[in-house]
Amino acid sequence: MTTSASGGREPGQHAAAIAETVATAWNRSNGSGRRDVPLSVVAALSLLGQRDPDGPYPAGQIRAQSPQEFVQLLRDLYTVLVNKRVDLIHVIYPLMAWLFDEPGAELQRAAHDTACAALRAGQLGVTGTRRRYSVDLLGMVLSLLKSANATSANAQISTPGPLTVALGEVLLSGTSSSGEHTTVSDPAVGTGGMFRGAAEAMRRRGADPTTVTWLGADIDELAIAACAINSVVWGLGPRVVLCVANVLTEPDWAARAQAQRAEVLDLAGAVRRGKMAVDALRTAQQLVDRLAEEDTETT
Repeated sequence: MTTSASGGREPGQHAAAIAETVATAWNRSNGSGRRDVPLSVVAALSLLGQRDPDGPYPAGQIRAQSPQEFVQLLRDLYTVLVNKRVDLIHVIYPLMAWLFDEPGAELQRAAHDTACAALRAGQLGVTGTRRRYSVDLLGMVLSLLKSANATSANAQISTPGPLTVALGEVLLSGTSSSGEHTTVSDPAVGTGGMFRGAAEAMRRRGADPTTVTWLGADIDELAIAACAINSVVWGLGPRVVLCVANVLTEPDWAARAQAQRAEVLDLAGAVRRGKMAVDALRTAQQLVDRLAEEDTETT
């Protein structure tokens, strides 16, 4: 087994320790049983890189922030993400909704406490490095954040890393030898562990996972949201199609997922075209005003 410099632990062990730390910190700071807030925190931190040798240490900066400043940082991170990946906004939204719902001081403090615990446990040493390709940290966190009234419908079980790679090979079976330019489908995708395994199997073959269409569904909207974040963290590329669905009662879930994604992209395109038109009108108005001022000065 390959070990790392993180206390001699391999990535899966380190990620499990981080998940336990996060769950403990959240339960200590907040007794609401909510899963969206702490998962949202860890997901946002997963979008950060490791320390820049020529810049400040992000973990130290975040820990020094006030809870209010930290919540604004989360808003900024999610805003940047959805602007880059408009196609995922409808599935990511359950993780970010609380940030734009005027969270109270107590909730902000609990979120910041959770982030500080994750950073002290070394999250950026996993998700901010190439080690992120080897683990499903969000899956582990979600598994430990089941509320006291969780039912089997939303219970999450994190599949061990080596098993996901083996199952990933199974998902790729029947495709081309490299697996590129194919569709990998998982109707019980959870937080995307099987996708991660398939992507890792492809990289071992020297293939590029970003050429694949990743198609998945799950009954738990938080699991799907985490899967969407994971698809970015794991570098799965631009063709990630996800939806919340019970595939036992909705056999055509894949078609709906594709239709939802297309609708979101069309809407985003219309909004951007509208913004471009408004910007063009403002520019034109500024030119007209400037010419009018010059005419006045000449007169």
